[in-house]
Amino acid sequence: MIQQLGRFPVQAEIGRGAMGVVYRGWHPGLDVPVAIKVLADQYSRDQAFRERFQREAATIASLNHPGIVRVYDFDSVEGALFIVMEWVEGRSLRAWLTEYHRFTVEVSLDLIQQVLSAVGAAHDRGIVHRDLKPDNVLISNRGKTKILDFGISKLVDDKAHLTATGSMVGTPAYMAPEQVKGMANIDKRADVYSLGMMLYEMLHGEPPFVGPLPAILHSQVFDQPRPSTAIPQPIMEIFYRATAKDPAQRFTTCEEFAGALLYTPKAAEAVRPATPPQPLGIRIGLPRIGLPKLGGDHEKQGGCSFTGCGGKEGWACTYRDLSGRPCGTWWCDRHIQFVENTAFCPRHASVIKALAITAGTIREIKNLPAVDDRALPLAALVGEDVDKDITELLRRRYQSKTDVQIVADRTVRQTYVGRQDVAWERSWAALHGNNYIARVGVRVTYAEPDKVQVLIGNTMVFAEVPDWISHRREGEPPAHGDRARFRKKIVEVVMKQVDQPTPVTSGPPPSTSQQAAVSNVRISQTLAEGLILRLLQTATRLTGYEIGERLALPFSAAEPVLKSLTSGNFLEALGISSDPGPWKARPLPEQMSYSITNQGRTRSEEIASASTRYLGPAPVSPDEYKASLAAAARPGSLTPGQVQLALEGIEVPPGVVEAIVAAVNSRSSVFIYGAPGNGKTSLARRIVRLLGGAIVVPIALDLDGEVLTVFTPSVHKPVEPQPADRRWRRVERPLVQVGGEFEPGLLDPTWEAGSRTYGAPLQVQANGGVLLIDDLGRQRVTPKQIMDRLLVPLEQEVDYMNLTSSGRKAEVPFKTQLALSTNLKPGDLLDEAYLRRLSYKVFMPDPTWEAWCRIFEREREKMGIPPNPQVLEVVHGFYGERPLRGNHPRDLLERLTDVAAARGIPPQLTTDLVQAAWQTLFVAS
Repeated sequence: MIQQLGRFPVQAEIGRGAMGVVYRGWHPGLDVPVAIKVLADQYSRDQAFRERFQREAATIASLNHPGIVRVYDFDSVEGALFIVMEWVEGRSLRAWLTEYHRFTVEVSLDLIQQVLSAVGAAHDRGIVHRDLKPDNVLISNRGKTKILDFGISKLVDDKAHLTATGSMVGTPAYMAPEQVKGMANIDKRADVYSLGMMLYEMLHGEPPFVGPLPAILHSQVFDQPRPSTAIPQPIMEIFYRATAKDPAQRFTTCEEFAGALLYTPKAAEAVRPATPPQPLGIRIGLPRIGLPKLGGDHEKQGGCSFTGCGGKEGWACTYRDLSGRPCGTWWCDRHIQFVENTAFCPRHASVIKALAITAGTIREIKNLPAVDDRALPLAALVGEDVDKDITELLRRRYQSKTDVQIVADRTVRQTYVGRQDVAWERSWAALHGNNYIARVGVRVTYAEPDKVQVLIGNTMVFAEVPDWISHRREGEPPAHGDRARFRKKIVEVVMKQVDQPTPVTSGPPPSTSQQAAVSNVRISQTLAEGLILRLLQTATRLTGYEIGERLALPFSAAEPVLKSLTSGNFLEALGISSDPGPWKARPLPEQMSYSITNQGRTRSEEIASASTRYLGPAPVSPDEYKASLAAAARPGSLTPGQVQLALEGIEVPPGVVEAIVAAVNSRSSVFIYGAPGNGKTSLARRIVRLLGGAIVVPIALDLDGEVLTVFTPSVHKPVEPQPADRRWRRVERPLVQVGGEFEPGLLDPTWEAGSRTYGAPLQVQANGGVLLIDDLGRQRVTPKQIMDRLLVPLEQEVDYMNLTSSGRKAEVPFKTQLALSTNLKPGDLLDEAYLRRLSYKVFMPDPTWEAWCRIFEREREKMGIPPNPQVLEVVHGFYGERPLRGNHPRDLLERLTDVAAARGIPPQLTTDLVQAAWQTLFVAS
């Protein structure tokens, strides 16, 4: 039994398959259980596969969705590649199907909707699974689906094409016809086909095509799947669309597939009660034929109220609000819905279902909203669509914290916005004791009953009218994919913002001057609250102006946070300050003074414990940092004068100069090799002069609510004038040089427990400048290990760093000119595949005798030694067959100075002193 894979302890083997062996292990940095998949030898030993594996690793690891098993790391041990993934407590969909044979329509649609949401997110990143099947879908103990092996199947498919023409990757029962045919351009519609096959199996009990392998493959290409009595006809029609033989006839996206299912009446709704319904104590008649003309929004003669439906038999919606006003709409057998044997229209069915969760039964519901209230049903609909994804996002975010409880409130509750506006809200939260660490809300107000708002804490991060409502307003029919696309928008917003809320303006637009002042400021609500509360803990009172100045924020960016904290009783507004100060010339809101309350001190400690204790200029957002680095790292074109000035004082052969200039112009990596002493390091250090003028770096960076300090005084040398935005520092181009002490761990951020912040690793310190790894091959780790860590970020221009405190990965730009130098032979360090991925290989030759003399003369002038050209011929004679080196002139003159001092005479170029110095410079051979 394997005990350790790299740095990951192994606990048990949990399965074997064609791709390799899977172990349960532990992630020492994240402090969470993980699954470790060791790839089979046929993949690990294949050089072409290994190269592609390394290229695709960052893309696969960056794939982030609550319905996809997350990839934490890639590594190899003794030549075997392995993948470290999220551990999911649960069973595969295959295991459940084996036990239960098939599922109900409701369960099947819930599962396939979850899978469609995750697969659609991967397709948006250009990643196609290619081997979707029940074995690759896990169902957690909480009922959340998780897809395995995203991106890995693409690598395996490429390996198959490289090694065995005509072989296929996939499982025959779920493979699209184009995969069976071995077509080259397999796209996302192949995944749509596989998902259609899985839906059929969940409902029917087995895939459409079973039997011997040749028969299955033939059927996938030529046969129409047989209808199933277990599958309602509307779903069967959708299945046929998803599994059309011609990809052009299928749903083009997962959202279209999901939307078609969302708009299909569930099979259970077609089953009518044997007795007339009893709605909230009110009896209605039996089904009617020939419906009357309907008033209000339903101006059409005789027919179901569902848009476009021609049904003539149906039921009346039995809903009555508290005032006794009835709904009065009629719906056909396909579109009426029943709750506890009582008939409701779709809107009021969702109202009753949402309220009955708390009441227990529909007859105990006391607060029945007005008939025309559209806010509650919309909040219930959207809340149900995103429920499992948001719950999983919070669970995953806090999985390493055993004292945090994730709560999903299934009730749609009435709440208030401000003092008067009523709204309906569905919420999810992470709780520590009775205190919120994080809270997500989906809200719809009476005032704007068609606009869905998403809140993180008290901050609105999203506000939008769903597309299907917009289409209806404009007189267009809704597209089936609208609802699924809207679900995707909300999941993406929550995923990005759960720790870093960005406020959405809900009031009047700011003036032009205000827009200019805050145009580049992106500060998350929770982080801003923590900064302000910690700041006020250090002072008795501060004005709004002082708070903005100390956080390096314009007051317009701090004002909404101050209002929120004041309304929450975390701060007390003390009125306009009477003290003299620069705020007296500012607008009145900036003259307002504040103090922290006891409740605010408690809230400050909660934020500090959950995220950071950082106190200083407000951190910048990743988007601002990326934009700044994009400008700093933009390739340019160097003039001969710039090159001459940058390389002044060192001897560089013309061919080497040309290669270095080309590397700098393209911002590509450069590998400098040659004999020791010829100026490789000196040349590499001069690259930073070729990159251009000063750049700006942020003091700190906001990584989803956690803080990475970027400005490092030992690396970043300030240059005047400094930016007006004091969150940034203008500095010389950074040069970060490491040698034999370098190891890949130096590329990970350092956690500072006291301030709960991260220190910038080397590559972040070097962004916009040069990262020089000198003496390659002298490190404690192998050059291959160094390249494995650097090459993917170098090529992708993005590094994914582990944040050890929270267990998350953070995306940080990798915009540094990488330079490597070595005295060793390149072939002894790295194989050809690695060397090929380093853009410029530059050989630094021994200097010619003319170049050696120029170096000698420059060093002589620096040391103030009088000239004597004749002595150079003496030195030339000393060399004999010994190779020239660029460092020899300096070393020889330093030894000569030492010998002269020992003799008590001034240094001078005499034959006697030169010979004495020469004898101390070299070891006798």
